[in-house]
Amino acid sequence: MGFLIALIAMVLVFLLMLPLIGSIYYDTLATQKESKAQIERMERLRKQLEEERKNANPNVHPDQFPDGRPTKNP
Repeated sequence: MGFLIALIAMVLVFLLMLPLIGSIYYDTLATQKESKAQIERMERLRKQLEEERKNANPNVHPDQFPDGRPTKNP
């Protein structure tokens, strides 16, 4: 009799945890999609900024300031 009660209790706990596990999985997928979109947006902005820097002064090397001074390496 005790075995049957324990089995029923385990099944109830499992059934109550299914929606929680599903919502955590859904939130993980949504966060992953959102972060991927933000990374793509940042890459687009970085490329756009690099293009603007090239077009502003084509003689400047990417490792230089716009006035031609080299950047300091830490």
